[in-house]
Parts: sequence; C-alpha cells; structure tokens
Amino acid sequence: MEQEKYLPELMAEKDSLDPSFVHAMRLLAEEIEKFQGSDGKKEDEEKKYLDVISNKNIKLSERVLIPVKQYPKVL
Repeated sequence: MEQEKYLPELMAEKDSLDPSFVHAMRLLAEEIEKFQGSDGKKEDEEKKYLDVISNKNIKLSERVLIPVKQYPKVL
C-alpha cells in the first residue's frame, strides 16, 4: 500500500467504524499514532548502531526485566 494513501484510509476507516467496537478503535488509533510518529523514529533507530571494530570502551545501559517467578535465584 502506498504511504500517501495509508494514513487517509486509516482515518476514514476509524471515522466510519461504529464506536461500540472498542478494540478495533484502539488498534486503529495505535496504528495511526505509529504511522504518524514513524518520521522521527527513523533517526533514533540509526543512533542505536555502534562501531564495534574500534577498541574504544563503551558504556551501555539498558533496563532489563527478569521474570522472578521463572528465575528466582538470578539476583
């Protein structure tokens, strides 16, 4: 589907959909937000790549959630 036609089709489908379909309305709203926000995310995704060939020390920080019920003795 062409990029220019996708967003107007989503908006039209959301407008024509009966409000009693709560989950469908939520999914359409999420898809519209994802499509509208995709322009800024392209630059952020490129920043995630690091030069692994250089021997520089790199400090990485990510939040990791460990399921405690499955792995109770990890911590």
